[in-house]
Amino acid sequence: MSAYAIRYVDRAAARKAALPDAQRTSLEDLEKLLTLDPFGPPALSNRDNSWSAAFRGGFVTHVVSHRHVVVNVIDLVAL
Repeated sequence: MSAYAIRYVDRAAARKAALPDAQRTSLEDLEKLLTLDPFGPPALSNRDNSWSAAFRGGFVTHVVSHRHVVVNVIDLVAL
């Protein structure tokens, strides 16, 4: 199975760019997991077409395109 690519929408990309180094590193670790299985742990179903997954100090909400093998991050919240 191919690894999924991670793509950020504009708002989530801006929030990612503003993360401090420690949070960015944790997010990058999460991205590695999501590229292999965007539906497995730590991702949780939102009971619609989206999933959420936490990283240290925040979480992402994403949808998955099987046609293009892409995880689209539609929101990122730093806590």
